[in-house]
Amino acid sequence: MEMSTTRRCRLLGSVYIHVLGASMLVTIIGLAAVTAVRLQTRAVQRASDDVVARACAVSAVELGLLQVEQDPNWRTAWPNGAWLSDKSLGDGTFILEGVDPQDGDLTDSVYEPLILTGIGTKGIARHKMQVVLVPVIGPLEALDTCLHASETVTVGLGHSITVQGAPLSTNAVLNVSGTVNGDAEADTVQGSGTIAGSTTAPADAKEMPGSSVISDYIARATVVPYSGAMDKVVLAAGSNPWGPADPNGLYFIDTDGSDLQIKNTRIHGTLIVRTDGGILFVEDAVLMQNYRSDYPVLIVDGDVCIRHKSAGQQLSESACGTNFNPFGVPYDGQWDSDTSDTYDNEIRGLVHISGDLDLGETARIEGAIICEGQVYVGGTNVIVHDPGLCASPPEGYTYVERMKVSPGSWQQVVD
Repeated sequence: MEMSTTRRCRLLGSVYIHVLGASMLVTIIGLAAVTAVRLQTRAVQRASDDVVARACAVSAVELGLLQVEQDPNWRTAWPNGAWLSDKSLGDGTFILEGVDPQDGDLTDSVYEPLILTGIGTKGIARHKMQVVLVPVIGPLEALDTCLHASETVTVGLGHSITVQGAPLSTNAVLNVSGTVNGDAEADTVQGSGTIAGSTTAPADAKEMPGSSVISDYIARATVVPYSGAMDKVVLAAGSNPWGPADPNGLYFIDTDGSDLQIKNTRIHGTLIVRTDGGILFVEDAVLMQNYRSDYPVLIVDGDVCIRHKSAGQQLSESACGTNFNPFGVPYDGQWDSDTSDTYDNEIRGLVHISGDLDLGETARIEGAIICEGQVYVGGTNVIVHDPGLCASPPEGYTYVERMKVSPGSWQQVVD
């Protein structure tokens, strides 16, 4: 029995629909597979670009670290901001930035940190790395001497200087006609005198304090009016005979070109004197010691003659008619209201002189002297080095050895 035409048409149509559906399914599967391959390829490419971008960012920072390490003038050679822009590295590019996070000025202070930022790109991938560098600060080598001068040091005939715990040092000539009891370091040694300790010549020059050190201290100090002499007085954080006491014991006198005499006086603080052509004379009996351990005891912008008589003479309250440890200014933790005490006749701490120094009589210093000019040694002087000056150097008497990466500061930055 033959199939009707209508039924045959229905069967043929059903087969066509199934075939068409199967074809569409195959096509969809094929398109999906192609799309998946494309997406996978893009993902692989993006991952590859990310790796390149990150490598460029890290390399940029490492290049910055190399510049800082190799160029001692990097603060002036590079601007605050973009150091390098759109530099090619392999298949990627990078930007290197260096910024002072404190004040945006790389040149104003070697003691401020640096942030290095590297930005790497490849295609649409972008990676940003950052690291913080901080200064490694060390004491000036001059602090590791009893006396260090920029210019000639002369030990006069018949005179002597005894240095204990550290050498006598100069960046120039040491001319010895008398005696140096201790070690000596100099560029050149001359004279027919005696150096009882070891002699190093030529010795490496030692760095001197920065040009702004004295002005920085003056800017923070309490001004004391010039009166020609400082005699039989106590100047300290708790005592200022001429006005309000400075809480840091930091005082400044400008002699305006005249001489200033300090004698029979106790200073428990930091005294800054600008002589501007005059001379500061330290005479007879004095006890000078810093109030703050991170400050010098005496800073002189000019010439100085130190000739207090440490041998055989003390700072005596009864002889001076002055109480040198009144209320508010204790000595070794003690204060009183009488005038029966005596004190060692000496200077304790760091002495910094911008001009020349005449070191005479029987002066005793426990600490160190840094002199930017010439030194003449007369009398019989003693300088005992204080190792604490190197262990905890006073403000301004340090230098930056290098910059180092701050621990834990490497990081990825997200804008």
